[in-house]
Amino acid sequence: MLGFGNSPQEALVASLLALALVGVLASSLMRWHGLARLTDLLMPAALVAAYWLTYNKVPTFPPVGAVNKVFYVIAVGTAIGFAAKIAAPRAVRFLALLQPVAAAFYVGAPRLGTASWEVALASVAGVAVMGMVFLRRATGAEDDVKRGGIVAVLALGFAPIALLGASSSSFQLCLMFAGGCFGILVIHAAKPAFRFGGASSIGALGGMIAIADTVVLITRKADLIALAALALCVVLPAFSERVYQMFGLSRPFPRLFIHVVLAALPAAAAFAIALVDYGSSFPV
Repeated sequence: MLGFGNSPQEALVASLLALALVGVLASSLMRWHGLARLTDLLMPAALVAAYWLTYNKVPTFPPVGAVNKVFYVIAVGTAIGFAAKIAAPRAVRFLALLQPVAAAFYVGAPRLGTASWEVALASVAGVAVMGMVFLRRATGAEDDVKRGGIVAVLALGFAPIALLGASSSSFQLCLMFAGGCFGILVIHAAKPAFRFGGASSIGALGGMIAIADTVVLITRKADLIALAALALCVVLPAFSERVYQMFGLSRPFPRLFIHVVLAALPAAAAFAIALVDYGSSFPV
């Protein structure tokens, strides 16, 4: 972490706010200069920045250890996703579904000899999350902002699960990533012009899935009930259209707000479950 503030908590808050501000500025500049296609790179860039602020390093290659592997999962996934979106758009969906499987087996390689079924289950869960977020039918930039909002909520909701699962670094990483995402997306709340394409799905969402794999498969102290509740973040927003019709909502901002709130409710429930199961004061 950078040396902001007089305590670890202040340093975390300072880094989180810095990422959010940079996200606002970068997203604003791209919007004003008509670089909508490049906004697909913003969320994975925020995740890479959050990684560097958390660990203060770029891991050597080839990486040793799950945490170091995560960096290359993000970087390589971003490059592949962005290139595929330009050169072979039809391949992006296949690559997006392949990524959680590859990430689970790559990150969870040490567990293959003793608990291969756990790695297989993690890959299936990752594919389900990726499919619910990225493969849902999208009709425009508003839907892309909704996808980005779900990723931000997933990061925010997984942070306390990681902390209570004995991974304080993943807690910091997820919090800062969520802050950067919300900074990126807030510019597009009223008039969306954001792209959630190959880089955002394979690099950012895929990177978040890989981070979860490190806690679930390697640390092995994640609260599985809380994780199951958090998974509803990708399910509950599917009912947002009914809410729009019920209240006659047509403008982007209230529609996006409802969508994110529906995603945030399971995240709040997951945090409550993890906190109750922990049975003590919050360890920060």
